[in-house]
Amino acid sequence: MKKPLTVEEISLKTGLPTMYIEDELPRLTGGDAIVQNGKKYAANFIVLRLCDKQAMKTKFAPLVADVADFFAAQFQEHEAAMKELGFYGSGFTMKRLGYIALPAVLRKRIRSIKDGLDMADGPYPPRLDGGYGWFIVSETETEDETAATTESGCNITDGKKDFIYYFWIGRYFHSNIYREGGTRWLHTNNLIKKSKSGVIADHALSDDDTVRLLANNLILKDGNRYRWNFPVFDRTQYDSFIGFFDKDDVKLDSMLTELIRNIHSSFKAFVPKRLDSQINQWVSCYMHNIIGFVAEELIRRGVLEQPDDEQPMPNGVFCVLGDYVDV
Repeated sequence: MKKPLTVEEISLKTGLPTMYIEDELPRLTGGDAIVQNGKKYAANFIVLRLCDKQAMKTKFAPLVADVADFFAAQFQEHEAAMKELGFYGSGFTMKRLGYIALPAVLRKRIRSIKDGLDMADGPYPPRLDGGYGWFIVSETETEDETAATTESGCNITDGKKDFIYYFWIGRYFHSNIYREGGTRWLHTNNLIKKSKSGVIADHALSDDDTVRLLANNLILKDGNRYRWNFPVFDRTQYDSFIGFFDKDDVKLDSMLTELIRNIHSSFKAFVPKRLDSQINQWVSCYMHNIIGFVAEELIRRGVLEQPDDEQPMPNGVFCVLGDYVDV
C-alpha cells in the first residue's frame, strides 16, 4: 500500500471481505508489517515491484564484462599462491573457489562504497512482536515466489564460532543445502570438528545421514570414508584467500559507485517517503544482483565451473573455524 487505506478500501483493492482483514490486522500491526494512522493502515515495508525491478535491471548490463575481466585476471594470477595456503579444499581450483571469492569481494566493496557515500543501512529497531529487522518483499513473475536468477545472498549457521556459510545465486539455489538436513545440521552436530583434513571421522554419520548429505552434495565418498565437498578454512587462511582478490581498483570502484548511486536514485523515486530509512538496506540487497550477472558471464567464459543441473551445487559453501567473518 503506497498510501494509507481504510479497511473498506483495502477490501476493495484486494477482494477480501472486511471481516477477514479486521481479523488479521492485530497480528500485522503487532509485527510492524502494517502501521495504523487513525482509521487508515499502510504497509511498513518496501515492495519491489516487477516494473521497478525490470527498469533497474538494465543498469547492470554495462558493468558485467568489465567486472568479469577483473575477477578472471585475479583468479588466474593468484591460483598458484592460493593452493599454498594449505586449507582443506585448496585443490578445488578457482573454478570452484571463485564462487566464494566473487561474492565475498563484491559484497565487501559494495558495503565499503555505500559507507563512503553515507548510505549505511538504516536502523533495525526491534519489532513489537519481538522480531528484528526490516521485511524484504519482492514481487515475483510466478506464484512459486522463488528468487530471481541473478539474486544473491548468504545463509550463515547460528552459533558462537566455526560458522558455515552458503553464498548462493538464485539460479542455482538449493534449500536443502542450508536447511536442517544440510549446513545447519552439520553445525548443530559439530561435525566439522569431527573430521581431520576434510575426512569425516568413522561412525560420525549414520547411514541415513550419509545418504542425505550425499544427495545434498555436501560430502563425497573417498574409498571407504567420506570427506567434505566444500572448503574449510581457519580465520587466517580465509583472510589470506580473500585478500588475494580484494584489491583496490579505481575502475572497478568507479563503476560500482556509479551503479550504487543509480540504484539508490531509483528507489528514492518509487518508495514512499515514510519508508525512506529502509532504502539503503534495499540498495545493498539489490546491488548483490551484480554477483549473479558476473557469475553467469564467468561461467560462459569457462572461468567458473559449469553447474550440474542434476544435483545441488555446493560451490558457495565454506566453513571458517573460529570467530564470525563479516560477509
